[in-house]
Amino acid sequence: MEHILSLYPFVEISVHGDFNIHHQLWLSSPFTDHSDELAFNFTILHDIEQLVQHPTDRLGDTPNIIDLFLTSNPSVYAVALSSPLGSSDHNLISVSCPIYFSNSSSGSP
Repeated sequence: MEHILSLYPFVEISVHGDFNIHHQLWLSSPFTDHSDELAFNFTILHDIEQLVQHPTDRLGDTPNIIDLFLTSNPSVYAVALSSPLGSSDHNLISVSCPIYFSNSSSGSP
């Protein structure tokens, strides 16, 4: 990550996936281990926010946020959860953001 940011210091970062990370500050997880702490510190170091605010995994007795959407530009994204598909124990995460197009009037086709 540091190498990419050194090449493109103003690039927007967005990462989405099943991280299996449990952190006490994300849904008040009852535990945080070393790898969870490293991931959380990574988001702080790179000024990245975690936008999923509701449980994505309900396997067992404790709901968890283990599917994350991390971004350096949280104000442009909207995150929504919906029911799992098929036999999955993970809720679906939908992320939307506006896309703007500019009309170029350079005279070239």
